[in-house]
Amino acid sequence: MKTFDDFLKENKEMFMNNEPPAGHFDRFENKLKQLQRRNKIRLITRIISIAAIGLVVISSSIFVFDRYFDRDPVIMNLGDVNPQMEKVEYYYTSQIDDLSVGLDSLSAGSKESMKKMMSAELAEMDSIHRDLQRKLGTNPGDERVVNAMITYYQTKLGMMKSFLNTLSQIKQSNNSKNINHENTLL
Repeated sequence: MKTFDDFLKENKEMFMNNEPPAGHFDRFENKLKQLQRRNKIRLITRIISIAAIGLVVISSSIFVFDRYFDRDPVIMNLGDVNPQMEKVEYYYTSQIDDLSVGLDSLSAGSKESMKKMMSAELAEMDSIHRDLQRKLGTNPGDERVVNAMITYYQTKLGMMKSFLNTLSQIKQSNNSKNINHENTLL
């Protein structure tokens, strides 16, 4: 068996004497350029494919996160459910706001323990309200949640009226003590 080296040695003259045909180098250069263009096109398509795959992975990751892991429920108010309920909610919230102003003015002269107790009760009521808003966001048509929100407003309003009456009685009691104390001094 002859090897390629043996073949070259035997036919050395054939390779030394013959020149390539005319235009051979131009054709060779054109083929190299075409090969380079194909390689660039392949590289660009690979980059675009990788970018598209990356985009799909990122998009699906965002979708999965939003769908399954980011579970912040929507917070809704009664007005978001029904326009008539918006009027009911407005009525109660305006009443509560008015009573808050009265409570703030009367609680200024009350004991610190009384202020803390009222603040704790109102903070607890506010946390119940946030829970109800979340439940309303997950179940917007559920009348039980709507009724619970109305009951919440009524309860908070009643509690605030009770606080206001208690503070008024304490203030009247303090005023009458001050008047009695002044009368004894005279």
